[in-house]
Amino acid sequence: MNMESIESFISIVRYQTISAAAKALYVSQSTISHRIQVLEQELGVTLFDRQRGFKKLELTDMGRKFYPLAMQWLELHSRMYEIHSEDILGKVRIGSMDSINQYLLPPIISQIRDEVPELQLEFVSYHSQEIYSRINSQLIDVGFAFYPIRYDIIATPVFSEPMVMVSPPGSIYPPGDIHPSQLIKRDQIFFTWESNIERWNHEWWDEHDPPYVKVDSCGLLITFLTNPRRWAVCPVSVATALRAMYNVEIHRFQTPPPNRICYLLRRKYPRGVNPPAGIDRFIDVFNRQIANHPWRYNWEKES
Repeated sequence: MNMESIESFISIVRYQTISAAAKALYVSQSTISHRIQVLEQELGVTLFDRQRGFKKLELTDMGRKFYPLAMQWLELHSRMYEIHSEDILGKVRIGSMDSINQYLLPPIISQIRDEVPELQLEFVSYHSQEIYSRINSQLIDVGFAFYPIRYDIIATPVFSEPMVMVSPPGSIYPPGDIHPSQLIKRDQIFFTWESNIERWNHEWWDEHDPPYVKVDSCGLLITFLTNPRRWAVCPVSVATALRAMYNVEIHRFQTPPPNRICYLLRRKYPRGVNPPAGIDRFIDVFNRQIANHPWRYNWEKES
């Protein structure tokens, strides 16, 4: 039994087909199939119910019993390679969206580093779906994303950010709050922040009418925010940073979009298996640091 066979098994469970699992692991389908065959021979059981004509693979009873053990195996394998660390807290691998990494988390992470200097932190940027996948595959320990999808993941809302309008310095828009009816979609730099905000956008402007341009990164957002007619919807954390760097104008909406909810993601561990000490410590300190944050998710207000 080795890391590759266990990862292949978990990926098939996650993606349901050999082709999707192979794509996620960057190997061929034949490689995945061979690994599973070897694993089944080694265990002496059949893990997947293979039905002719069906691409999706379902776990057998033995496969369902083996799944939590496979997750534990991966966790133990990861922790064994960190045992040489002089610091018992070890490393916490954090994956989040680009806009969160750049504009929302840095001051909080700086405070965490000051409070727990012995805790090693490793950051990577992904799209939301990739974050869920990588947490399931044990490639990252903690994630921040906008979609509360739950597989074997605990998703806790931690931020609720107002959405505002930004425009270039000296834009055609008057100071103060603005109503969506005052805006023209062909002047919009459109960023799909999350589905609820996108739906709000479609309520005010025909979804079949094209915006000026559609982007998927904050860097591209500012690249096109040049003409005085251009405008964009973005979270207040991003807007505040863009104003500091590029002097953009910020307008609140008279009829605002829903807030952007950011979730802290972490794996569910099987009963009797505790998460590494570093993960619990990071989450504990993180929650204390955001207790008085202006955009902290308020359960009483938003539930």
